[in-house]
Amino acid sequence: MGFKSIKPFKFKQISITIICLLLLSFPIVLIQKAIWQTTVFYGVEFPSGVISFADSVVSYRPIILINEQGLSNVSNPFNNPNSALGIPNSSHPKNPFLPLDKRNDVSLGIGGSITLQFKDNLLTGSGNNKIDLWVFEAGETIESVFVEISKDGVDWYSVGQINENHPGIDIDQFGWHTEDFFSYVRLKDDPFEGDHQGIWNDQEWIGWGGADIDAVGAISSVSLTPTPSNSSVLSFPIFKWALMMFLTFAVGFAISYFLKKYKYFD
Repeated sequence: MGFKSIKPFKFKQISITIICLLLLSFPIVLIQKAIWQTTVFYGVEFPSGVISFADSVVSYRPIILINEQGLSNVSNPFNNPNSALGIPNSSHPKNPFLPLDKRNDVSLGIGGSITLQFKDNLLTGSGNNKIDLWVFEAGETIESVFVEISKDGVDWYSVGQINENHPGIDIDQFGWHTEDFFSYVRLKDDPFEGDHQGIWNDQEWIGWGGADIDAVGAISSVSLTPTPSNSSVLSFPIFKWALMMFLTFAVGFAISYFLKKYKYFD
């Protein structure tokens, strides 16, 4: 077929072509969204997507100090434990200067703790030395936090601590494997590291003493909600790519067909 000349476009031809492209693109977008769930936050990849993050607060026990002026080192809005749920959405060492009214994290005070639960997924081991659990702490630096995990919320197991050099935890390093599943994570501020006092900012007192928790995510995660990506052959990358190649070919074939049918080319 030669590309001899382009005939004047007619409204009907243009309309049909646009509708065709939209109809063919829509299922591709839906399928791609379903089978490629991997989400990246601040350079950290979560293969299970947004369900990787903690869903509910079990307990929040900040340890509060009152200074000579009667001001607390943990105060509103940094005393809302729900700020630690869901995806990271506060400041971060890679984006530390977020305006205060945009901050969405919770402070633990001096040696305080917060216990979170995964409800639509479970934390598990990776079977190697890769990071399995990531704690997003708000602010310019990552303060030291002790980390414990539990299967039932009763028996707890220490998996070390996060800090400036190690913001993630490899639970395999502590003897856990891919057949171990955990619903709970408890974070406890290290009272001997970091800043546990509030600060004055433009004559406004900010009570964000201790570690400031933005989000907790399971990189090595098992979903409790059936999805196309974990309940079918689409869980294998080769099938994902084969499907996308087929759909791409189908779109190209359809476009070529309509160009011929409506004689865009001689």
